[in-house]
Amino acid sequence: MGIIETYKFYFGMGLKDKIRSIIMSKTIDSKNRTIGIEEECIIYDKSDNRLPVNRGNKFSATDLLNMMNSKSNKNGVYSIEPGGQLEWSSPPFSNIHQINSSMNIHKKVLNKIIKKKKLKILDCSVEPVFDPKEIDLIDHLKYQLMDKNMAKVDTLGRWMMRNTASIQINYDFENESELEDMVFIADCIQPVSSYLFSNAPFWNNRAVSNENIRYLIWEKTDKYRCRNLIDHGIVEPKGIVDKYIDFMLNVPGIFGFDKNGDICSVVGTLGERLQYLKKNNCLRDLDIQGALHQIFTNVRLKNLIEVRGADRAPFGYELAPVAFWTGLLTVAEIRDEVLSTILTWNIEERLSWNSTARYLDDSTIGPEGKSYYHWNKWAGELALKGLEKRGLGEEKYFCDYFDIVLTDGPFSLQKQKDFEKKKKSLLESVLA
Repeated sequence: MGIIETYKFYFGMGLKDKIRSIIMSKTIDSKNRTIGIEEECIIYDKSDNRLPVNRGNKFSATDLLNMMNSKSNKNGVYSIEPGGQLEWSSPPFSNIHQINSSMNIHKKVLNKIIKKKKLKILDCSVEPVFDPKEIDLIDHLKYQLMDKNMAKVDTLGRWMMRNTASIQINYDFENESELEDMVFIADCIQPVSSYLFSNAPFWNNRAVSNENIRYLIWEKTDKYRCRNLIDHGIVEPKGIVDKYIDFMLNVPGIFGFDKNGDICSVVGTLGERLQYLKKNNCLRDLDIQGALHQIFTNVRLKNLIEVRGADRAPFGYELAPVAFWTGLLTVAEIRDEVLSTILTWNIEERLSWNSTARYLDDSTIGPEGKSYYHWNKWAGELALKGLEKRGLGEEKYFCDYFDIVLTDGPFSLQKQKDFEKKKKSLLESVLA
């Protein structure tokens, strides 16, 4: 198809078809599957205050960002989150060993600057001491609009923006059927991920006991665009792409792009905004991608699958959630085994189990009348089985971590026990 024919074809599409074409635009042969990660971290200055976000008299997150990007040497891309959290987005790789090598380069560069500037990195996923009111907001219209929106729709959105950090994993997919299975599994197994990778021992200047704080913060961020897909009526794998598009189109818009590609405020739903642009023959891929990036469910669709539900893991275990999800999602035989179980769960069981994930108690009963511990062990063992079937020796990134958490509980609980024994301050317990 020539350029003119392609142009006519694209602009002759209906809105949903255009969105679908972008979501499905990067299908790959299974042999060419890649994995990418986004790692966030919260950083403090030498006085144990949060690193300022915007440039000023003190060294800031913006200054750090510029230094990291100048030294990245094509080893990924750096950005900053609304509260100054540093995010490293890795290049796409075919296996976890390659991601590990790339992450080691990233750490080496970051740690050199951290040492030089006498900074400290928080070894957990939620700010333990400072209130969002005490933290700068990035000087960027997109995040200012998000901040105003979060303040209106629920109670903890500003905590999410300024005070949390995670590790997100991106996957290619071979075809729509594979996408459906991967997304459905990721949505169903989210409570396991939330338990295994809980790493938020302190919040609001207190130990959190068994509250799964980062999970709770996201539950209270924005009911229209966050939480699990099942909360938005997506309850089975068949037809997930079209159902996801329908869901997205009905979400209230926060921002859009003007004719120059700059951020602007919008009114109405994402669907109303996109339909208006299409009616006026000015709908761009940029506009659709911007709409897709205003959905923050625990698994979301762009032109790849993004699994978002894991806390930022403790130092040395950053790749544990990557290995867990890679073992479960990238091996067809394992996906089939997982699906044979989760497709038997009814909606009530799943919703109840998602509620269970708010608290770190593995004796709580989940689907089929079996304990949270049972399902953690079941999913973790299947993940290891999947990694073994990949035949690359990637099990080492999850095996030890999994044993530790099954035996001693998630790091949120372990760090609280350590804090009680050593009688350090909250910040002393979690700053490196």
